[in-house]
Amino acid sequence: MPFTGSREEQATETVRSAVPQARPGVPSWGPVLATTVRLWATRRWPRLRRSRRAWLVAICALAAGVLGTVAAITVVQLTGTPSGQAAASGRGARVPASGRAGQSPLARGGSGRSSGAAATARAQAAAWVVGQVGGEETIACDPAMCTALGAHGVAPSRLLLLAPSASGAPGADIVAASPSAHTWLSADAPTLLASVGSGASRIEVRAVWIGGAAAYQKAFRSDLADRRSASTQLMHSRRIEVSAQGAGQLATGEVDARLLVLLAVLASQHSWRVIAFGEASPGVPPTEAPYRQVIVAAADGGGGTAGLTAALAFLRAQHGPYQPAQVTTVRLADGQPGLRIDFAAPSPLGLLAGSIPGERNQR
Repeated sequence: MPFTGSREEQATETVRSAVPQARPGVPSWGPVLATTVRLWATRRWPRLRRSRRAWLVAICALAAGVLGTVAAITVVQLTGTPSGQAAASGRGARVPASGRAGQSPLARGGSGRSSGAAATARAQAAAWVVGQVGGEETIACDPAMCTALGAHGVAPSRLLLLAPSASGAPGADIVAASPSAHTWLSADAPTLLASVGSGASRIEVRAVWIGGAAAYQKAFRSDLADRRSASTQLMHSRRIEVSAQGAGQLATGEVDARLLVLLAVLASQHSWRVIAFGEASPGVPPTEAPYRQVIVAAADGGGGTAGLTAALAFLRAQHGPYQPAQVTTVRLADGQPGLRIDFAAPSPLGLLAGSIPGERNQR
């Protein structure tokens, strides 16, 4: 079901989220071009596989790393639904079309004049990328969009320049561009993360998938089924309290798999109330770009503070796909302390089916 403004407003009323500060300036085109050329030749795509019983293995691994035991994980017994393996990670670099020698990047991108709507869409898309996309992801963009990203503080070393006639992303993880100017976007980068603006001014932020649209759709359908199955099992735990709205979001598969695993681990130690799920992606249904933020509070009264402290230390000690982008304590509307967990986009596919994709095949 598509995202509605009321959900975000409810989460905002619960706790005010920090707004990323835009930093002035534009990218240095020398480093941008150098990064583009370097990544064509040197990018390697690591792969990581785990057993099919991913729910049990992931929970045991997480708990063992900080808590020193897997015996406590008996409250929520989640084995996942082995409904097929996600697409293999990694993708080959693709050399883009070159611009004419001596011509500036902006000249290659067109006249350099943009309508107010297009400029606004680029600024909004850049702000979303800065606030939501992982800091290690490389981003392919046309000159105007690269300028907007640079103005919002994205380092030139992360930007890969798209020539106007480019037929694919030059070894990038993310593509931020206009679909009207790059018709290959939905085929080569089928994972829609955010869509801002409309018509010719629309900017889409997408993630590249090695196998293309068909392979992505197969992996996505499997992952969505696993998220729904795991969410149903999670809601059977007596140590997780969820509102009617949260239960609906879980049942329809709208919550990131990383959050599902971490909630299961946390529930093995203490009882928790799920206050709200958040971080919806603009222009994308949450089943396709699931919620990557959760706010929780201890449900055991006086023992809440100790449980919150232990959970905070546990979450900050995580690595790999389970390392949150941000973990903070917050003050809820009723004055009780809470815990906010944020993961960066894209959300990985296959965590619940036992196939942990590499760092590049993500959604």
